[in-house]
Amino acid sequence: MAGPCPGAGVLERAGSCWQDPLAEALSRGRSSPAVTGRGCARSRPLSVVYVLTREPGLGVEPGSGTEAEPLPLRCLREACAQLQGTRPPPQLRSLPFATLALGDTAALDSFYNADVVVLEVSSSLAQPSLFYHLGVRESFSMTNNVLLCSQAELPDLQALREDVFQKNSDCVGSYTLIPYVVTATGRVLCGDAGLLRGIADGLVQAGAGTEALLTPLVGRLVRLLEATPTDSCGYFRETIRQDIRQARERFSGQQLRQELARLQRRLDSVELLSPDIVMNLLLSYRDVQDYSAIIELVETLQALPTCDVAEQHNVCFHYTFALNRRNRPGDREKALAVLLPLVKYEGPVAPDLYCMCGRIYKDMFFTSGFQNAGHLEQAYHWYRKAFDVEPSLHSGINAAVLLIAAGQHFEDSEELRLIGMKLACLLARKGCVEKMQYYWDVGFYLGAQILANDPIQVVLAAEQLYKLNAPIWYLVSVMETFLLYQHFRPTPEPSGGPPLRAHFWLHFLLQSCQPFKMAPPQEDQCLVLVLEINKVLLPARLEIQGTDPVSTVTLSLLDPETQEDPSSWTFPVTSICGISTSKLDQRCCFLYALPPAQDVQLCFPSVERCQRFCGLIQVLVMNPDSSAPTEEAEGAREVLEILSASA
Repeated sequence: MAGPCPGAGVLERAGSCWQDPLAEALSRGRSSPAVTGRGCARSRPLSVVYVLTREPGLGVEPGSGTEAEPLPLRCLREACAQLQGTRPPPQLRSLPFATLALGDTAALDSFYNADVVVLEVSSSLAQPSLFYHLGVRESFSMTNNVLLCSQAELPDLQALREDVFQKNSDCVGSYTLIPYVVTATGRVLCGDAGLLRGIADGLVQAGAGTEALLTPLVGRLVRLLEATPTDSCGYFRETIRQDIRQARERFSGQQLRQELARLQRRLDSVELLSPDIVMNLLLSYRDVQDYSAIIELVETLQALPTCDVAEQHNVCFHYTFALNRRNRPGDREKALAVLLPLVKYEGPVAPDLYCMCGRIYKDMFFTSGFQNAGHLEQAYHWYRKAFDVEPSLHSGINAAVLLIAAGQHFEDSEELRLIGMKLACLLARKGCVEKMQYYWDVGFYLGAQILANDPIQVVLAAEQLYKLNAPIWYLVSVMETFLLYQHFRPTPEPSGGPPLRAHFWLHFLLQSCQPFKMAPPQEDQCLVLVLEINKVLLPARLEIQGTDPVSTVTLSLLDPETQEDPSSWTFPVTSICGISTSKLDQRCCFLYALPPAQDVQLCFPSVERCQRFCGLIQVLVMNPDSSAPTEEAEGAREVLEILSASA
């Protein structure tokens, strides 16, 4: 295989480029022969990414705009502003470390394809994931990576420097290590690590003379940015990447699958088959759950005699994930045959690979009807190993649920309590769930609150997860963990209050993951949400009565806000004027009825269920046998046309 995964202190490559000289030249940003009518080296802004490896200060809400900006990031921003030349100003973007660690598509796209990446080597727990993703950048031949280290972290930097130079001398050119110090006057200076270490140990007296030997960090960064070319990607690769991004923005579902397949057919030349484009396709296929396309793409690369892109660990990760999810006969065994040699390697391994092993064994335990104790033991082993390497909500929640499945309880299990304490610390750093903007944070928060048996927080987390419109593949992972927990910790169906609302929300999310099956009209019923004018979502049940034709549509609230509020509405077919899908969210629709005061906005678990209901109502509205009063119905339809255009 491709060797060890990049980990803490080990910067070994996960893979290399095509052996073909032309592909190798393109992936390293070398000039290639111009194509008639097209320029290969167009002027574009320098793309710079700064990774935020430190948590915001206590009492500061993420996204509130009140966070104290790290000094290195401030210096980088000043360096970008001072950069002069004929090309456009650099585009600087900061990314939280969590977005990379949890595999957000947009964050990985920005990180992998940035011309320059700057990060601070501060947290030893974050280093395995950071260097894994840096290794992926190396495999793309994106070699402009700047590692910053404060004076207080110099011992870690020295150990890191030794690993880089002694164990990975071929990768030294990919990294620029810059130690820095903040003076008493607030200046950020950088210089030789030995000099800064001498100042820290008191061997060199700090003062104006010493500061003269150091360089302002802003100036050093300016020189680095000036020396970075913007032609690290050839014209063709840049074009295909841009087309993939535009496809993700414009299409969804089956349309996106078709567009990605069309784009993949364009990869018929060597200069387009590069690791970064392959990763863009894999991430896009993952988001639309086209697992067969992932498998076919990787196996096609494996069959090419001069290709080693498929051996990279990040490609292996998505390949095994797709095999596990597709789950045809032999798929999971094939996935384990790829993964186990990687995770059993003696060197450091990325925690994500451990978690993927745990996921496969957990799913095998799930499909065995919760009977195979060997799969349960293996699943816990790998999730626990990932949690030991780098504590995270993902590995910790799964390890805790698997211990519960093995019969342990928080009251008498020291191991469960230890995991629970670490999870509580990790969860406290995330802040208020209503302020979370990343679906993986909310999903892990939901899993932790299910373990804590806190129905109020479960409701808040589930509602936020729905609002963020998390991809189905992620919801499936969250709900599989919930079903596993529910099987070994069954609870009676609640009768009211927060437990009833939590029960509704969990089953609402569960419906969003399940494949839609057409049901006869007399059996059509679905969990829905009623969106009030004040943006409050009310849990409800939608039921269609009658055979062919349908006679009525009944909407029943789960828990009315007050005793005086009506708990259900019945819409006879003659009172329904029309229906329109929301332009902002295809899971929502507007049902128009007479009198107009009964108009309602409904939110469904999935797009398919919403489309099914809209199609059924449209057939009823267009039925010429409708007995609705002609003048009143025509006036309502005029209003409907206006509302549909503005929805």
